[in-house]
Amino acid sequence: MKLSPKVITLVLGVLVVSMSLLSIPLYWYSRVALEDELGDQLKRINRIMATTLDNELVSILAAEPGLESVRQSLESSLSALAVPGIEGLTLYKQDGTILAQDKRLKQNIARLSPALPTLLSLKNDEDPVVSEIYQLDQDKYVKAAAIPIKTNQGSQVILVVWVGANFMAVINQMAGSLLWIMLASFVIAIAMTLVFSRSLIRPVRALSGYAQAIQTNINSEPVELRRSDEFGELNQSLIDMHRDIQKQEESARQLLAGIAHEIKNPLGGMEIYSGLLSEELSQVAPDAKFEAYKAYLEKITEELNHLKRIVQEYLDYARPLKSVIETLQITEIYADITKILQPELTSQNQTIRLVGEAEIRADRSKLHRVFLNLIQNGLEASGRDGQISIHVADNPTSLEIDFIDTGTGIPDSDRQRIFEPYFSTRDRGFGLGLSIVQSIVGELGGTIVVQKSDAEGTVFRMKLPRKDQS
Repeated sequence: MKLSPKVITLVLGVLVVSMSLLSIPLYWYSRVALEDELGDQLKRINRIMATTLDNELVSILAAEPGLESVRQSLESSLSALAVPGIEGLTLYKQDGTILAQDKRLKQNIARLSPALPTLLSLKNDEDPVVSEIYQLDQDKYVKAAAIPIKTNQGSQVILVVWVGANFMAVINQMAGSLLWIMLASFVIAIAMTLVFSRSLIRPVRALSGYAQAIQTNINSEPVELRRSDEFGELNQSLIDMHRDIQKQEESARQLLAGIAHEIKNPLGGMEIYSGLLSEELSQVAPDAKFEAYKAYLEKITEELNHLKRIVQEYLDYARPLKSVIETLQITEIYADITKILQPELTSQNQTIRLVGEAEIRADRSKLHRVFLNLIQNGLEASGRDGQISIHVADNPTSLEIDFIDTGTGIPDSDRQRIFEPYFSTRDRGFGLGLSIVQSIVGELGGTIVVQKSDAEGTVFRMKLPRKDQS
């Protein structure tokens, strides 16, 4: 997962947790506090009304529910008690029979029936109980309280008082406001996170690109962020490390050049003496040991030539020649390489083809070295009947050249090391060919990478910037 999504996820996660810890307790605390306060008021109202009602009339109506005059008298008393804020008053028997009620809430009795079992199960010695809050319509909420009234016959009548819970409209508005606040906070947080992540991730990407450039080309230009924060300190440390690596590389090259030069001089003498010995041997009359001596001398000459190539590779790597930049045609380089490799191509039945054409400004001998090395590596990997394709893509800003072989691919364990000096997968390899190729391409301001490598073959992609070619 990239750093930017992680930053956004972290900020939004902190925001969600913070808003939840703030808004949810605020919502429930406000609602519970207001609901408890309303319940306490209902209980006080219930007690007052229970003592205000005519207990004798209640007892008569409880004994004879059909007495209409008594019912009307009690309902008049209930209506007189219905001060503003009270939505309804009802007298119930414990079996749920309505004895008397304030007619204003009669149409809502059915909707409030879920609360009745709890409200009507009171005992004579119990305090008033309150119900939950019920929603009658979109904007109207009520809450009930019940208190037992003991009659003269010993039976029990329950007085239920309904009052409006008007604060629920405000609570719901607060919930909606909190939701909109959270949504707005999300939008603001995302915007701020994007701005913050860009300022955070941009230098990270720049430093990452710089580190990759160092890995690809040790002589790449340093990247300076010009910042005074921790990224600036990291940038400066990376620049210092880059310079130290360049110094160490230069020291290693000088040491290697000195050793190679010291080895080259005696090799030249050995080559001269082996040549003289060969001439002397050619003048000796053949005998039984002549062919054996001749074979020994040829083997010595072969190994000397091999050592000379090794020393020359090390010298080329340690002391690269100065470049003579000129405008070249890719077809010219391709034609030269084809002539050099023609005997090998014929003997192994191998083919090379060029697709595309472009001009390039580079040193002829060095570019020739790049093409020859990459093509030879591809032919060796492809084996008999192998094919090498060179695809040239001339873009406005860059020149891309793909070297495609039909070999068996590079093992994953070797892919990250093939450009390292002295690393070779061949028994008699020097381990400097691809390193020299990378160095030459780096001098041109370009890069070379393994674009693809599998059982169908390998693709080396060389990319050169057009701005550096003008």
